[in-house]
Amino acid sequence: MTGRECNICHTTTAWTPLSFRHTSAEYPGDHRGAPACIACHTTNTDQATWPYAVHRPACAGCHQNSYRPGPHTKYESPTKVLYTVAELKNCSGACHVYTNSSLTTIKTRRNGPQHRVTNAGFD
Repeated sequence: MTGRECNICHTTTAWTPLSFRHTSAEYPGDHRGAPACIACHTTNTDQATWPYAVHRPACAGCHQNSYRPGPHTKYESPTKVLYTVAELKNCSGACHVYTNSSLTTIKTRRNGPQHRVTNAGFD
């Protein structure tokens, strides 16, 4: 249920197609085409449900489980450490590989963004 008037999303002549357009800064775009409403609105309200709300509104807010840390090295000395999903939650991919745990000298630069909604990758 929602407190909005039906004609915000629907026409007066048909229930579908929906005509609502998102204006919120939290709306992440069309993901290579408009996803079905129920992809984000999983309850019977006009509020989106973020599976991983701690990362809202970043990509990881929905795609945390798709993140694969393997290719995201932070530094390798004294031991190899990988970036966490929280550190790369916006999929910018603009991370660096540092020479060591002091994080003061960059060994390799990865200029972002590496991941875009058009390539559907979060790994």
